[in-house]
Amino acid sequence: MTAATVPGIAGCTDLLEEDTDEETPADDEPSDDGESSDTGDGNDEAGEDDAEEEHPETIEEAATLFVEDVTDERFADASERFRSTVRARVGAPGRIELVWLGLTAVGGEFEAIVGTEATVVSGFDAVDVRMAFERGTHALRVVVTSDLEVQDIGIADDYERPSYVDLDAIDEESVTVETGSCQLNGLVTTPANADGDVPGVVLVHGSGPSDMDVDNGGTRLFQDLAEGLASNGVAALRYEKRNPACPPDLADYTLDTVTVDPALAALEELRTVEGVDPDRIAVVGHSLGGMAVPRLAARDGDLVGGVALAAPARSFHDLTVDQVEHQATVIDHEWPQLTAQYEDWVDRVDRIRAGDYNPSDLILEYPGAFWDSLDAYDHLGTAQEIDAPLYFLQGERDYQVTLEDDFEQWQEALVERSDIAFDRYDGLNHLLMSGEGPSVPTEYPARNNVDERVVADVAGWIRER
Repeated sequence: MTAATVPGIAGCTDLLEEDTDEETPADDEPSDDGESSDTGDGNDEAGEDDAEEEHPETIEEAATLFVEDVTDERFADASERFRSTVRARVGAPGRIELVWLGLTAVGGEFEAIVGTEATVVSGFDAVDVRMAFERGTHALRVVVTSDLEVQDIGIADDYERPSYVDLDAIDEESVTVETGSCQLNGLVTTPANADGDVPGVVLVHGSGPSDMDVDNGGTRLFQDLAEGLASNGVAALRYEKRNPACPPDLADYTLDTVTVDPALAALEELRTVEGVDPDRIAVVGHSLGGMAVPRLAARDGDLVGGVALAAPARSFHDLTVDQVEHQATVIDHEWPQLTAQYEDWVDRVDRIRAGDYNPSDLILEYPGAFWDSLDAYDHLGTAQEIDAPLYFLQGERDYQVTLEDDFEQWQEALVERSDIAFDRYDGLNHLLMSGEGPSVPTEYPARNNVDERVVADVAGWIRER
């Protein structure tokens, strides 16, 4: 469960991927496949003032005027600056509001626009508008057509290492994780001069495609964890996820194929790394990877423990559709496409519950084989039966995996086990990163880092094994 759970709804489109082609096309055909001209709701909410219409003369001015509407929370006025053919899809007032909620969740109160920088994105001109907030500076990328209309927007922050990472205290080594016929690039981060008694962990991804760092613009979940743990005396192996690197056939796309089997191979690889104690190996899974931790412990048989970060206890399909509902209800402005997406996904969840699909059918972005494999996996029961100690960590702002529906269910299921630890953290989202207000997926690309408390607690728990 990552921001990619609802692709194209909460986040940015492919127009926001940096392009090396510096030429702007003569025309400005939209990237979508013929969206009809729909202006969305087009109405200001109560309390919004009608901004005096201003006509930009440059791309920088077009971007700045748009951002001024956004920072003043004139989301309907900002929507009118979008090209009409894409407005309903990516320029609805509700979508603009969701992006702004993401920025202010991480940055806090807006202070001022502090600069602009022009670039080219997928053949379109774009401007990165830098804004100062009370907790730092963030950039909003505004893609602009040749007619000086807005084509798309997205957060465009660069990643920065957290202060708790000590690069002088860690070493890195490239490895290869082999699972079946698939070879995955990996990286082992160890404490410098590891002498053979260092404990180690394998980091296991959540759902959706991802690289080994879980790079999402201004955040890198697994790089923070790996380098932070190594700075605290624990080696960590991270690897590129299987489904983007060498995806299996749809009928073979299961929890084991894309998550468990690669992680088991990575655990064996970590046991061969010089300086790491092969008898002190654990696994750290995030989200769906956290749900898989009990199965990994059961199948490996020799783990000293498992750490589950933001691990769902609910059924995966219920959790997925609840995420879309949260996004649709957390905003005050309309985004009809998001509402339609929610209603459609409710119908698809009913289809999953009824088992009305074939293994190769795609439902909610995943093939039927994946849903079958999740249905066959009793994660709560497996956690009750295994011998390995487990440690569950949960952010209180997490809307994807929640305290009430997931964390507390793990606690209830494992109440009779004395070797299970639980920690919850105020202010942290699904990526275990800090923010304020309701959490939204658009905060994930905003520059941020895994909270130092999480890194220290995981490292301390692992060192005790």
